[in-house]
Amino acid sequence: MNIPFTKPFWGKEEEKAVVQSVRNRHASGDGPQSKLLIENLKKLTGAKYVFPVTSCTHGLELAMLALGIGPGDEVILPSFTMTSTANCVVLRGGTPVFADIEDTYFCIDPVDIEKKITKKTRGIIIVHYAGMGCRMEEITKIAKKHKLFVVEDAAHAIGAIYLGKSLGNWGDIGVYSFHGTKNVACGEGGAVLTNNSDLSKKLEIYRANGTNRNAFLRGKVAKYHWLDVGSSYFLSDMLAAVVNAQLAKLPVINRQRTKVASYYTKNLSFRPLSRNPLRNTLIPGQARDDKETRKSLIALPSIPNGSKPNWHIYALRFFSGEHADIFLQQMRAAGVEVSRHYVPLHSAPAGRKFGKKAGKLPVTDQVYETLVRLPIYPGMKKKELSFIVTSAQKILRSFV
Repeated sequence: MNIPFTKPFWGKEEEKAVVQSVRNRHASGDGPQSKLLIENLKKLTGAKYVFPVTSCTHGLELAMLALGIGPGDEVILPSFTMTSTANCVVLRGGTPVFADIEDTYFCIDPVDIEKKITKKTRGIIIVHYAGMGCRMEEITKIAKKHKLFVVEDAAHAIGAIYLGKSLGNWGDIGVYSFHGTKNVACGEGGAVLTNNSDLSKKLEIYRANGTNRNAFLRGKVAKYHWLDVGSSYFLSDMLAAVVNAQLAKLPVINRQRTKVASYYTKNLSFRPLSRNPLRNTLIPGQARDDKETRKSLIALPSIPNGSKPNWHIYALRFFSGEHADIFLQQMRAAGVEVSRHYVPLHSAPAGRKFGKKAGKLPVTDQVYETLVRLPIYPGMKKKELSFIVTSAQKILRSFV
């Protein structure tokens, strides 16, 4: 059996949306589908201002432009993230300052954020890893104390909630991804959110090649002019149509992903395989209560208090990198596409070149060595899930 790692939940609705968009002969940005997308995202998130963009990567770059990042500025961000989170700072001439993550949810550690703040620090970019909420109440408190901005890289987090509030709508700016691997997918795309009126005005101009084109289209000015730097970050109206079709399915998408996650958790939790308690210490979920055997072979995902995740990722954390490597190789050999995740940015060549010297980030390094992601997407069949779990259990038993 060949089971992919992920695939978009596309069907007739998305096809119909694209065809209708073509028939309307409006393929460029800020057309009727883009306007509908703005309203849909406002309704979903509670954000006051929404700007569809070509990608989450471009959304982050737009955010740094609007926030005025430039040479000499430092921005704190997790090392365990996609390169886009750091590149958006580097492209503006700023310096990424890499912080460690906490070892349960793999989100940036607020304690390490505070350790990294200097006179040059302008802001913080956080990443809601796997759709699990960062400790936003602590992070926003730190930011307010030190007068720093907070940008949410919410690429994983569409439809996820933390303490009753949408992830992506906590900070000064939030950015979503509609990449083909995400819960809501149009192939390539994203959106930028803010509740700040001043930032919204800047985002509008910088997104439109540095012009007041949008004000012109609203009839606010007689002509539109080049006012500042910028680029074209408009999402095609055809792709916006796909996002709208996906957003209509979002409750179903996230519900089905939650069912997959629940199935994994139920079937990969502790099961006695031997009457010898020492042998059982290597099976997930439990171990003998002494210092030598307290850690189990894998840790299953946990949900932060106050979070309602969208289960963008289901990741296993192994006791050792060696076990993680063997598990990955044998699962792939069985036909199940599993995956590691980010090589820490602080240890990458560009991270050493452009980032501030990070020192040791022990949790980040350990998570990279020991994390393996399982397939998770809507539409997974029970026989596929059963095969994945049976294959995983077989490999785990071989470790005992």
